[in-house]
Amino acid sequence: MPISLYVHIPFCAARCPYCDFATAPASTPLRDRYLQTLAREIALRGADLGRPRLETVYFGGGTPSLLQPSEVEALRRALDDAFDVRPTEVTLEANPETLDAKRLGAFRTLLGLTRVSLGAQSLEANGLRALARTHDVADVLRSVELVRAAGGLSLNLDLILGWPGQSRDAWRADLERAVRLGPDHLSCYPLTLLHEPEQSVVNWPGSGWPSLARWRSRAAAGQPEDDVVADMYLDAERILAGAGYAHYEIANWARPGHESRHNLVYWRDGDWVGVGLGAHSHLGGTRSWNDGRLATYIERWSAGAPELDSRPGDAAETAILALRLREGLRVTELAARYGAPAADDVRDRLRGLDGAGLLRWRGERVSLTRRGRLLSNEVFVRLV
Repeated sequence: MPISLYVHIPFCAARCPYCDFATAPASTPLRDRYLQTLAREIALRGADLGRPRLETVYFGGGTPSLLQPSEVEALRRALDDAFDVRPTEVTLEANPETLDAKRLGAFRTLLGLTRVSLGAQSLEANGLRALARTHDVADVLRSVELVRAAGGLSLNLDLILGWPGQSRDAWRADLERAVRLGPDHLSCYPLTLLHEPEQSVVNWPGSGWPSLARWRSRAAAGQPEDDVVADMYLDAERILAGAGYAHYEIANWARPGHESRHNLVYWRDGDWVGVGLGAHSHLGGTRSWNDGRLATYIERWSAGAPELDSRPGDAAETAILALRLREGLRVTELAARYGAPAADDVRDRLRGLDGAGLLRWRGERVSLTRRGRLLSNEVFVRLV
């Protein structure tokens, strides 16, 4: 049966202070060793799984668009040796300032690229400064033109709402500029600032946790109030619906046929393998993950296939993922997977919200209402 593959490329030119993914400086002396170790993990994972067919492939990070064509070619050889690579969708995450025709061409020619997810985050200079981004609006416009000129590539734009100092008018202007660029897909995420250090912070010399904590504290103090952020989210629903985008997941909108097939595997709790620093996998109902520390990841996979941290999936987690989607959750499917008692528990917990206007039931199918999307955490916490 086909599976999906996530490939983590952790390298970044600079660390975004709000980011909590496993990252490492692009100039790290461990870069070559990481890519060699990644190829080794790909080989071992492919052999362990019996060289399965890949249906979707997602190159995330980090900044995978920083890879040189020679590094992309080595990655292609590793994938071809380990998997039956016949994907219907291949996505590349890219930062606007790093994407050029040479790198884009390498991913397209060597890895069968079909989709680019561009981390624009804002189309306003004030927004990019507030988020400490290293690109400017001109970089975004240039990158969009580059993807369009390549022909045949689906384009996603990532936008962040609720950045420090952002007004509702500024958010609407951001959205309208994005729509005028004609992307096939838009992801709109509220800025979330965590205050606990992540393992990956240790990979960044000179970016000690105290300085990051101060930035996050100042940024949090400057964010719009929750009710304003809620209004911004409703603005996104209205503006994007009017522009022909279907709201198929809490934070994602797409033109017909341009939904992220790879991410739908996650939300539908399908099978995927994640390779690379801090990458997660879900296979046969079990979730596992790699260490998020660069040197530790290299050490463990260089010595052979390590025993990964893992845990079994559960009905509540599957329900939360499904409820993020417009299609929602069919409770009877939980019974087939986890047993009737687990499905009944989820149903009872969700039914406890009857009357709150957060959920819509159609027989055994349940989905979030518009109010439920705004208050989704209130729904999800009932299942945890």
